[in-house]
Amino acid sequence: MNVQLLIAQILAGTANGALYFLVASGLTLLWGALGVVNMAHGSFFMLAAFAGAVCIQTWGPEMGILVALLIVPAATAVFAMTLEMTLFRPVYKSAMWGQLLVSFGLVLALNNIARLIFGTQARSMAPPKALAGFVEFAGFRLATYQLAVLFVTALVAIYLWHLLTRSRTGRLIRAAVDDPGMLGAVGVDVRRLRTMVMGIAALLAGIAGVIAVPRGAINLGLDVQIIVIAFAVIVIGGLGAVWGSLAAAMLIGIAEAVSTMFLDQGGEVVIFAVMVLVLLFKPTGFRTIAGRD
Repeated sequence: MNVQLLIAQILAGTANGALYFLVASGLTLLWGALGVVNMAHGSFFMLAAFAGAVCIQTWGPEMGILVALLIVPAATAVFAMTLEMTLFRPVYKSAMWGQLLVSFGLVLALNNIARLIFGTQARSMAPPKALAGFVEFAGFRLATYQLAVLFVTALVAIYLWHLLTRSRTGRLIRAAVDDPGMLGAVGVDVRRLRTMVMGIAALLAGIAGVIAVPRGAINLGLDVQIIVIAFAVIVIGGLGAVWGSLAAAMLIGIAEAVSTMFLDQGGEVVIFAVMVLVLLFKPTGFRTIAGRD
């Protein structure tokens, strides 16, 4: 076995895992902390990626990605909050099944909207020149852009941990899970809280979508592909567990990258194989190790 190739794949898998965490972090905030299941979360990621690609095409790699990072995540958050107020609120009383039906319908609708607006051709963009090189570390090379993704991921993980464990908003979120009726009785607007969390989750998906643009082809299948991986991440990491989800995302990213050394295809099989193996030993996921952060 080529050890250098193996380590290179592990490093690439770590960067992929960072991207998976950025998407899954919003989903674990919604589902694990607030009990809202949104399958269209992957659609937000896909739309943000296409919008980011348009920004880069319009203003170039350097200015375009900055414009995209400033505009696209915010627009994604506003769009998601609008959908939450108009489509999700009426189905909360029907519990998970109503949310699944509404969000699945959104997946189909948003995919067709993306098809009409952006077309069916996949898009691929170059990273900014400042992040286009490599960094040498212990004889191995890691793409500068991958390091930037890892840095953003670390910031998001710290932000979510602080939000859920150290802020008043986090206390309200946990209280809304335990007893939303009592929380409303003491004067807290639970509906507004859900809308805000939906916006934060979509903001994270928007950031991930923009960051993903220079890493590979942007296509109409991204919505389903990324939501499957995100669900696997939060199942392995544990619902509502920030650090558990981060560990799960890294594990999936590395396993997927290393498997390409032996398999031409079958990344999805590897992901679910990892999920099954982890759940055999830890049925509640990494949450039993890391705790509900």
